[in-house]
Amino acid sequence: MPTPQLTPPYAVEIVNYKLNDGTDPDAYLALCRQVGEEFTSAQPGFLHREIGRDEDGTWAIIVTWKTADDARNSISNIDTIPDVVKEYMAMINRETLTRAIFDVV
Repeated sequence: MPTPQLTPPYAVEIVNYKLNDGTDPDAYLALCRQVGEEFTSAQPGFLHREIGRDEDGTWAIIVTWKTADDARNSISNIDTIPDVVKEYMAMINRETLTRAIFDVV
């Protein structure tokens, strides 16, 4: 998906993490794409989502939102997330996860 042309203000959420030992990166990537299409893109304020991976196995999810509040609220319904998101989250090593939200100015 091409990056949309955006005019500030908007917000960018950057999440970095490694996968749990033994997780198949290809299976994870397929599931990650499914989560983006079925869950993240349906959240209020969603604009765009990208997936990246570096040489040491660190993954990055970069999501563009209309506002920083939209980004923060995107996980407010974490107790009622669909099974596909639960399966996706189970593959992530939570001890390595970082999340930051930036207002683009």
